Amino acid sequence: MNPLTIYQNALNIVSEAVLAGDFFRYAAMIDFPYLVHTADADLLVTTTADLLPAFEAVHRGLTSRGVTHYERVARSADYVDRNRIEGRHHTHMLADGRPVNCAHASGQTIVRRGELWLFSEAHYDAVKGDRWPLTFSNLFDAADALGLPEAAK
Repeated sequence: MNPLTIYQNALNIVSEAVLAGDFFRYAAMIDFPYLVHTADADLLVTTTADLLPAFEAVHRGLTSRGVTHYERVARSADYVDRNRIEGRHHTHMLADGRPVNCAHASGQTIVRRGELWLFSEAHYDAVKGDRWPLTFSNLFDAADALGLPEAAK
């Protein structure tokens, strides 16, 4: 199967779960240990319980901004092994069709576990944070600093 399609499908499941506040659906898509790379550190998440504070920070950040569409659009994805795909995507946050801020790039690695593709590694190059859990500020300051696209002003 096309790695870009697999990657996009996994992004869609997680994005929908985060926007809906469905932690259990989100957590079911994570393979442990989960490695999170920020601009400042490489952070290791080892349990489902450890995911909850960062998940809540993202969900709260989206709802506080009135986000109605949290879309992560796959830009590239390639097999690096038959059970491992590394991809890059742009994250779009929209409130009733209007951008909340500029799209920003991130990356994820997904791994096949049986029939499922799960997230095992995240690359948030613009996110500042040197300890887990990442906070509301860690997760949204970089995106907020980008401002709104010119067309949305």
